[in-house]
Amino acid sequence: MSNLSTREKVLLFILFVTVIFVAYYYLLYQPIQAEQQNLKNQIASIQNEYNTVLSHVNQIEDLKKELADLQREREERLEIVIREAEEILAAIGFFARESDVEIRSYQKGNADNGYPFTFNIEGEYFELLSFLKMLDNWDYRLVIENLSANNIQQGDKLIGLTLNLFYHQSDELRDFIERAAR
Repeated sequence: MSNLSTREKVLLFILFVTVIFVAYYYLLYQPIQAEQQNLKNQIASIQNEYNTVLSHVNQIEDLKKELADLQREREERLEIVIREAEEILAAIGFFARESDVEIRSYQKGNADNGYPFTFNIEGEYFELLSFLKMLDNWDYRLVIENLSANNIQQGDKLIGLTLNLFYHQSDELRDFIERAAR
């Protein structure tokens, strides 16, 4: 090294420094940057998971209330009630009064597995619709088997309906409940 000129020594020094910087960049700095970016991505992923879990945790109370409502509704639907024909007629009469529908006549029939009814009712469109919704929401065993409508008078807004209803209630159900009550 002693027989090198100053210019060659400076060039060798610059080459040596350049090699050190390039080695540092490719061997240390780039892997550190890649690892740092990888860690940032992992942190972002964990933050997203945390936010998702936190939103689920915040929904727990609402979900508990919804579950309680669904369980209560299920129990109500599964509750077996024996209804007599008079109770059904009273409920239909109440629905008619609540929705301003007039029951013109009714007839109760006989069947082994329930109670058939025929009603002639009269009312305006929205009142009749309200009445039918009340029937639909009351008891799932009450079924409208036939429905016919006619307009009473041309200028009048009243509509007449003939409803054939059937309340399904088998004697086996009555016997089962009576045996279970003993």
